Amino acid sequence: MINETPDPPTPPASAAAVPPASPGAMIREARERAGLSLDDMAAHTKLARATLEALERDDHQALLEPVYVRGYYRKCAKVLEIDEARLIAAYNARVVPRAPEAPAKLRLASGTELGSSSRLPVSMAVLAAVVAVVACAFIWFAREDRQAYPVVAEVIEEVPLGAVVRPTPESTVEVQAEPAADATAVGVDGPQTAPPPTAEPAAQPTAAAAATGSLRLRFVAESWVRIDDAGGRVLLSGLRRAGTVETIQGQAPLAVFLGNAPGVEIEFEGRAVDVRAYVRDNNTARFTLPLP
Repeated sequence: MINETPDPPTPPASAAAVPPASPGAMIREARERAGLSLDDMAAHTKLARATLEALERDDHQALLEPVYVRGYYRKCAKVLEIDEARLIAAYNARVVPRAPEAPAKLRLASGTELGSSSRLPVSMAVLAAVVAVVACAFIWFAREDRQAYPVVAEVIEEVPLGAVVRPTPESTVEVQAEPAADATAVGVDGPQTAPPPTAEPAAQPTAAAAATGSLRLRFVAESWVRIDDAGGRVLLSGLRRAGTVETIQGQAPLAVFLGNAPGVEIEFEGRAVDVRAYVRDNNTARFTLPLP
Protein backbone atom coordinates (compact mmCIF):
# COMPACT_ATOMS: atom_id res chain seq x y z
CA MET A 1 0.00 0.00 0.00
CA ILE A 2 1.47 3.36 -1.09
CA ASN A 3 1.03 6.36 1.21
CA GLU A 4 0.41 9.51 -0.80
CA THR A 5 1.16 12.86 0.81
CA PRO A 6 -1.58 15.35 0.05
CA ASP A 7 -0.53 18.63 -1.58
CA PRO A 8 -0.51 21.68 0.72
CA PRO A 9 -3.63 23.78 0.41
CA THR A 10 -3.38 26.78 -1.88
CA PRO A 11 -3.80 30.07 0.05
CA PRO A 12 -6.84 32.06 -1.00
CA ALA A 13 -6.36 35.03 -3.29
CA SER A 14 -7.36 37.45 -0.53
CA ALA A 15 -4.42 36.27 1.61
CA ALA A 16 -1.89 37.46 -0.97
CA ALA A 17 0.12 40.52 -0.08
CA VAL A 18 -1.61 43.74 -1.06
CA PRO A 19 0.74 45.91 -3.14
CA PRO A 20 1.49 49.31 -1.60
CA ALA A 21 -0.33 52.33 -2.93
CA SER A 22 1.30 54.13 -5.83
CA PRO A 23 3.03 57.46 -5.11
CA GLY A 24 0.59 59.25 -7.39
CA ALA A 25 -2.42 57.91 -5.49
CA MET A 26 -0.83 58.92 -2.17
CA ILE A 27 -0.31 62.51 -3.38
CA ARG A 28 -3.79 62.79 -4.89
CA GLU A 29 -5.54 61.46 -1.76
CA ALA A 30 -3.56 63.79 0.54
CA ARG A 31 -4.27 66.78 -1.71
CA GLU A 32 -8.01 66.08 -1.86
CA ARG A 33 -8.09 65.48 1.89
CA ALA A 34 -6.50 68.92 2.40
CA GLY A 35 -9.01 70.55 0.04
CA LEU A 36 -6.32 71.78 -2.39
CA SER A 37 -6.63 72.05 -6.15
CA LEU A 38 -3.80 71.42 -8.60
CA ASP A 39 -3.38 75.17 -8.99
CA ASP A 40 -3.01 75.54 -5.21
CA MET A 41 -0.38 72.78 -5.16
CA ALA A 42 1.48 74.43 -8.03
CA ALA A 43 1.58 77.71 -6.08
CA HIS A 44 2.88 76.06 -2.88
CA THR A 45 5.41 73.65 -4.46
CA LYS A 46 6.55 75.95 -7.31
CA LEU A 47 6.01 73.06 -9.74
CA ALA A 48 4.18 73.22 -13.06
CA ARG A 49 0.61 71.92 -13.20
CA ALA A 50 1.62 69.44 -15.94
CA THR A 51 4.33 68.03 -13.65
CA LEU A 52 1.87 67.55 -10.78
CA GLU A 53 -0.61 65.82 -13.11
CA ALA A 54 2.13 63.45 -14.30
CA LEU A 55 3.08 62.69 -10.67
CA GLU A 56 -0.51 61.87 -9.68
CA ARG A 57 -1.08 59.52 -12.62
CA ASP A 58 2.37 57.87 -12.15
CA ASP A 59 3.44 58.86 -15.67
CA HIS A 60 7.18 58.55 -15.10
CA GLN A 61 7.90 58.57 -18.84
CA ALA A 62 6.77 62.22 -19.00
CA LEU A 63 9.07 63.26 -16.12
CA LEU A 64 12.82 63.88 -15.95
CA GLU A 65 15.55 61.74 -14.42
CA PRO A 66 14.79 59.94 -11.12
CA VAL A 67 16.99 62.34 -9.14
CA TYR A 68 14.68 65.24 -10.12
CA VAL A 69 11.50 63.21 -9.62
CA ARG A 70 12.52 62.39 -6.03
CA GLY A 71 12.92 66.12 -5.43
CA TYR A 72 9.34 66.66 -6.66
CA TYR A 73 8.08 64.02 -4.22
CA ARG A 74 9.93 65.71 -1.33
CA LYS A 75 8.25 69.05 -2.10
CA CYS A 76 4.79 67.44 -2.23
CA ALA A 77 5.43 65.53 1.02
CA LYS A 78 6.48 68.73 2.79
CA VAL A 79 3.37 70.68 1.70
CA LEU A 80 0.90 67.85 2.32
CA GLU A 81 2.66 66.59 5.51
CA ILE A 82 2.89 62.96 4.43
CA ASP A 83 5.69 60.44 5.00
CA GLU A 84 8.49 61.36 2.60
CA ALA A 85 10.36 58.05 2.96
CA ARG A 86 7.21 56.00 2.26
CA LEU A 87 6.45 58.12 -0.82
CA ILE A 88 9.94 57.74 -2.31
CA ALA A 89 10.01 54.01 -1.46
CA ALA A 90 6.77 53.54 -3.42
CA TYR A 91 8.37 55.36 -6.36
CA ASN A 92 11.58 53.27 -6.21
CA ALA A 93 9.50 50.07 -6.21
CA ARG A 94 7.96 51.06 -9.56
CA VAL A 95 11.05 52.38 -11.33
CA VAL A 96 13.41 49.66 -12.53
CA PRO A 97 16.97 50.90 -13.21
CA ARG A 98 18.36 50.14 -16.64
CA ALA A 99 20.80 47.24 -16.78
CA PRO A 100 24.23 48.15 -18.21
CA GLU A 101 24.77 46.88 -21.74
CA ALA A 102 27.54 44.35 -22.39
CA PRO A 103 30.54 45.72 -24.37
CA ALA A 104 30.55 44.93 -28.06
CA LYS A 105 33.09 42.47 -29.46
CA LEU A 106 36.25 43.85 -31.11
CA ARG A 107 37.22 42.29 -34.45
CA LEU A 108 40.95 42.37 -35.23
CA ALA A 109 42.49 42.54 -38.69
CA SER A 110 43.26 38.83 -38.50
CA GLY A 111 39.55 38.07 -38.08
CA THR A 112 39.80 37.17 -34.40
CA GLU A 113 37.01 38.52 -32.17
CA LEU A 114 37.92 39.80 -28.72
CA GLY A 115 35.12 39.62 -26.17
CA SER A 116 34.99 40.32 -22.48
CA SER A 117 37.16 37.24 -21.80
CA SER A 118 40.11 38.59 -23.85
CA ARG A 119 40.95 41.61 -21.73
CA LEU A 120 44.74 41.36 -21.86
CA PRO A 121 45.16 42.02 -25.63
CA VAL A 122 42.73 44.93 -25.42
CA SER A 123 44.67 46.47 -22.54
CA MET A 124 47.93 46.10 -24.47
CA ALA A 125 46.40 47.77 -27.52
CA VAL A 126 45.16 50.70 -25.43
CA LEU A 127 48.57 51.06 -23.78
CA ALA A 128 50.33 51.03 -27.14
CA ALA A 129 47.96 53.75 -28.44
CA VAL A 130 48.68 55.95 -25.39
CA VAL A 131 52.44 55.53 -25.83
CA ALA A 132 52.17 56.46 -29.50
CA VAL A 133 50.19 59.62 -28.72
CA VAL A 134 52.72 60.70 -26.07
CA ALA A 135 55.65 60.11 -28.45
CA CYS A 136 54.00 62.13 -31.24
CA ALA A 137 53.29 65.00 -28.83
CA PHE A 138 56.93 65.02 -27.62
CA ILE A 139 58.28 65.12 -31.19
CA TRP A 140 55.88 67.89 -32.14
CA PHE A 141 56.78 70.15 -29.20
CA ALA A 142 60.51 69.54 -29.72
CA ARG A 143 60.22 70.67 -33.33
CA GLU A 144 58.23 73.75 -32.30
CA ASP A 145 60.97 74.72 -29.80
CA ARG A 146 63.72 74.45 -32.44
CA GLN A 147 61.76 76.70 -34.77
CA ALA A 148 60.87 79.30 -32.14
CA TYR A 149 64.32 80.02 -30.63
CA PRO A 150 66.06 81.25 -33.87
CA VAL A 151 63.24 83.68 -34.55
CA VAL A 152 63.61 85.22 -31.10
CA ALA A 153 67.39 85.52 -31.55
CA GLU A 154 67.00 87.31 -34.89
CA VAL A 155 64.59 89.81 -33.42
CA ILE A 156 67.00 90.59 -30.56
CA GLU A 157 69.94 91.09 -32.95
CA GLU A 158 67.98 93.52 -35.15
CA VAL A 159 67.59 96.03 -32.29
CA PRO A 160 70.85 98.05 -31.89
CA LEU A 161 71.96 98.88 -28.43
CA GLY A 162 72.28 102.61 -29.23
CA ALA A 163 68.63 102.80 -30.18
CA VAL A 164 67.55 102.17 -26.64
CA VAL A 165 66.27 105.45 -25.22
CA ARG A 166 66.68 105.91 -21.51
CA PRO A 167 63.85 107.81 -19.84
CA THR A 168 64.90 111.21 -18.51
CA PRO A 169 63.57 112.41 -15.20
CA GLU A 170 60.71 114.79 -15.62
CA SER A 171 61.25 118.41 -14.67
CA THR A 172 59.81 119.49 -11.39
CA VAL A 173 56.93 121.89 -11.76
CA GLU A 174 56.25 124.13 -8.85
CA VAL A 175 52.62 124.80 -8.24
CA GLN A 176 51.71 127.67 -5.98
CA ALA A 177 48.62 127.23 -3.97
CA GLU A 178 46.01 129.92 -4.33
CA PRO A 179 45.33 131.92 -1.19
CA ALA A 180 42.29 130.88 0.73
CA ALA A 181 39.23 133.03 0.29
CA ASP A 182 38.73 135.51 3.06
CA ALA A 183 35.74 135.21 5.28
CA THR A 184 34.64 138.70 4.21
CA ALA A 185 34.16 139.63 0.55
CA VAL A 186 35.14 143.18 -0.48
CA GLY A 187 32.47 144.75 -2.67
CA VAL A 188 31.89 148.14 -4.18
CA ASP A 189 30.41 149.67 -1.06
CA GLY A 190 32.88 148.08 1.35
CA PRO A 191 33.42 144.78 3.11
CA GLN A 192 30.42 142.49 3.30
CA THR A 193 30.07 139.75 5.86
CA ALA A 194 29.00 136.34 4.57
CA PRO A 195 25.64 135.21 5.97
CA PRO A 196 25.84 132.63 8.77
CA PRO A 197 25.05 129.04 7.76
CA THR A 198 21.46 128.08 8.21
CA ALA A 199 20.67 125.28 10.60
CA GLU A 200 19.49 122.04 9.02
CA PRO A 201 15.90 121.07 9.79
CA ALA A 202 15.52 118.47 12.49
CA ALA A 203 14.98 114.91 11.28
CA GLN A 204 11.39 113.83 11.19
CA PRO A 205 10.55 111.07 13.64
CA THR A 206 10.33 107.63 12.06
CA ALA A 207 6.97 106.11 11.50
CA ALA A 208 5.71 103.78 14.16
CA ALA A 209 6.30 100.12 13.61
CA ALA A 210 3.58 98.24 11.77
CA ALA A 211 0.88 96.93 14.02
CA THR A 212 0.91 93.26 14.89
CA GLY A 213 -2.18 91.11 15.12
CA SER A 214 -2.96 88.16 17.39
CA LEU A 215 -4.80 85.25 15.76
CA ARG A 216 -6.24 82.13 17.43
CA LEU A 217 -7.46 79.12 15.41
CA ARG A 218 -9.42 76.22 16.89
CA PHE A 219 -9.87 73.23 14.54
CA VAL A 220 -13.14 71.43 15.19
CA ALA A 221 -12.50 69.34 12.07
CA GLU A 222 -9.43 68.38 10.05
CA SER A 223 -8.34 71.22 7.76
CA TRP A 224 -5.37 72.48 5.80
CA VAL A 225 -4.23 76.04 6.66
CA ARG A 226 -1.69 78.60 5.47
CA ILE A 227 -1.15 82.08 6.99
CA ASP A 228 1.26 84.75 5.68
CA ASP A 229 1.98 88.11 7.31
CA ALA A 230 2.22 91.49 5.56
CA GLY A 231 5.93 90.93 4.87
CA GLY A 232 5.32 87.61 3.06
CA ARG A 233 6.63 85.47 5.95
CA VAL A 234 4.85 82.13 6.39
CA LEU A 235 3.50 81.96 9.95
CA LEU A 236 1.59 78.67 9.70
CA SER A 237 1.29 76.02 6.98
CA GLY A 238 0.12 72.41 6.84
CA LEU A 239 -2.65 70.01 7.80
CA ARG A 240 -4.12 70.25 11.30
CA ARG A 241 -6.18 67.56 13.05
CA ALA A 242 -9.47 68.12 14.86
CA GLY A 243 -9.00 69.47 18.38
CA THR A 244 -5.80 71.39 17.53
CA VAL A 245 -5.50 75.00 18.73
CA GLU A 246 -2.98 77.40 17.15
CA THR A 247 -2.17 80.90 18.43
CA ILE A 248 0.11 83.09 16.30
CA GLN A 249 1.11 86.72 16.02
CA GLY A 250 2.31 88.55 12.93
CA GLN A 251 2.44 91.83 11.10
CA ALA A 252 -1.06 92.72 9.89
CA PRO A 253 -2.77 92.36 7.53
CA LEU A 254 -2.62 88.54 7.67
CA ALA A 255 -3.44 86.49 4.55
CA VAL A 256 -5.39 83.34 5.53
CA PHE A 257 -6.21 80.27 3.41
CA LEU A 258 -8.35 77.43 4.83
CA GLY A 259 -8.93 74.07 3.16
CA ASN A 260 -12.00 73.28 5.30
CA ALA A 261 -13.26 76.66 6.49
CA PRO A 262 -16.44 75.41 8.26
CA GLY A 263 -14.24 73.26 10.50
CA VAL A 264 -12.18 76.17 11.90
CA GLU A 265 -13.17 78.72 14.57
CA ILE A 266 -11.25 82.01 14.31
CA GLU A 267 -10.57 84.78 16.84
CA PHE A 268 -8.65 87.91 15.87
CA GLU A 269 -7.55 90.31 18.60
CA GLY A 270 -9.82 88.46 21.05
CA ARG A 271 -12.95 88.73 18.88
CA ALA A 272 -14.67 85.98 16.93
CA VAL A 273 -14.48 86.32 13.14
CA ASP A 274 -17.30 85.21 10.83
CA VAL A 275 -15.88 84.14 7.44
CA ARG A 276 -18.96 82.46 6.00
CA ALA A 277 -19.13 85.10 3.25
CA TYR A 278 -15.70 83.96 1.96
CA VAL A 279 -16.37 80.19 1.87
CA ARG A 280 -16.43 78.66 -1.62
CA ASP A 281 -18.41 75.70 -2.90
CA ASN A 282 -15.53 73.31 -2.03
CA ASN A 283 -15.43 74.67 1.59
CA THR A 284 -12.13 76.53 1.00
CA ALA A 285 -11.80 80.20 1.96
CA ARG A 286 -9.30 83.00 1.31
CA PHE A 287 -9.39 86.30 3.21
CA THR A 288 -7.25 88.83 5.07
CA LEU A 289 -7.41 89.91 8.72
CA PRO A 290 -8.61 92.31 9.87
CA LEU A 291 -11.60 91.93 7.57
CA PRO A 292 -12.40 94.98 5.45
